[in-house]
Amino acid sequence: MKTFLLLSLAILLTPLSAVLADEVGPEMSAVSPLSATYDVPSTFSVTATDVDGVTSCLLVISSTYETPMSYNADTDVWEVVYTFTTFRSANSIRAKCTDGAGNELLGPSKIISVAEAPIETTDGDSSTDPEASEVDATDWTASEVTAVSPVLIKTACPGGEDFTHTCRTVYFLDNLGYRHAFPNERVFFSWYEGYDDLHIVSTDVMSDFPLGSNVTYHPGTLMVKFPTMNTVYVVEQHSLLRAVTSEDIAIDLYGEDWNQMIHDISDVFYGNYTYGTHIESANDFDVAAQTASVQSINDNL
Repeated sequence: MKTFLLLSLAILLTPLSAVLADEVGPEMSAVSPLSATYDVPSTFSVTATDVDGVTSCLLVISSTYETPMSYNADTDVWEVVYTFTTFRSANSIRAKCTDGAGNELLGPSKIISVAEAPIETTDGDSSTDPEASEVDATDWTASEVTAVSPVLIKTACPGGEDFTHTCRTVYFLDNLGYRHAFPNERVFFSWYEGYDDLHIVSTDVMSDFPLGSNVTYHPGTLMVKFPTMNTVYVVEQHSLLRAVTSEDIAIDLYGEDWNQMIHDISDVFYGNYTYGTHIESANDFDVAAQTASVQSINDNL
């Protein structure tokens, strides 16, 4: 009886936190900073706290790459130097930390923009250097060219010109006779595999076609983001962007390699798009249906 009383007293005197097993991992901040430069080392840090202390943290990139972080006692943060060397325009970034009781937890996932990624672009000038199967339409009237829309058009190059010459600009001609510029080759190749059936028109006929809106990304084929924003969007018909609210939804829609399906859109083209309701679950967006929703750029204007 005496032994039982002593044990009972010991339990009563034991702190409640010691009686109840700790099953909760550390509390963590988002990783900072949320921008980096391709092939340039950057220091990333996170704060992590736990009643049992934090024993280790990992930097997790795109849910795939894990790099051990070190504790900096001077600043009370966990940090690591990491260099982005993958061919991706956007990545998810978060920390995974373990406390003294062995509980492991993932911190909040954020999208980090990586500048100067090795993607060839011609933002803003619509320039291309096509190797195409060309149709000589230099003797055609404007109405004759319009009648074959959907069609790509450009003017003939005189020879000896550099890549900035206007003859190297390719436009989409819609069925109303407006020509639409491609902001860069990534937008172009979301619609076309090459420059087959490219129509060469006279400069006079080209000037008869007024400029219309820029061509935007093909619906459903991939996701997009703007370099100065962390939001990732899916693309719907008629240039409508809808924000994806979690990495899990992105995985459900585009697979484990979802972050390789993201293209950056220069901020100057923000006004080329409209913006709809957020994607709160994978059921809110049908990738196949959106991809099949257009047969040509005519259907997206």
